[in-house]
Amino acid sequence: MNVLFRGFWASTMATSAMTFTLFESFKRLALRERKPLPPAQITRSLTDKLHLTHKTSSEIQQEATMINHFGYGAVCGIAYALLASKVPGNAALKGGLFGLGVWAASYYGLIPALKLQPQGRHMSPQRKLMMIGTHVVWGVSLAIAEDTLKRKGTQMLDARRRY
Repeated sequence: MNVLFRGFWASTMATSAMTFTLFESFKRLALRERKPLPPAQITRSLTDKLHLTHKTSSEIQQEATMINHFGYGAVCGIAYALLASKVPGNAALKGGLFGLGVWAASYYGLIPALKLQPQGRHMSPQRKLMMIGTHVVWGVSLAIAEDTLKRKGTQMLDARRRY
């Protein structure tokens, strides 16, 4: 399988696992912490900047949030797939570290630089822990999915093969 597609599909699986973990973690937050999740806040900031917020329904906002969340995950997943074979080591460990790196680069770099959200240091400890943990889940899931697709993709997904 082409490395770009492998990264895309692995990230789709990983972002699904991350999103489920986010939803479950959200339920465990203190009531005062249950404001919209960062992907929703970032999407709201984007629609505000584009002067589209007042033109979008709640349903459109939710759909845009998921598109942005999975799209960003795909870009990062493709980057991981391109880099993974160049760095030796355990896939889960590499993925977990990559997930932490994506969290740090995003919440301390890119997102504040684009003025979409304040730096991660402004998050409450509960929400910060939730976001760090879900990025580790994403990274480990990404790495395992990417590694499995790389090693066994042909065997599992090419029905032209004779057994």
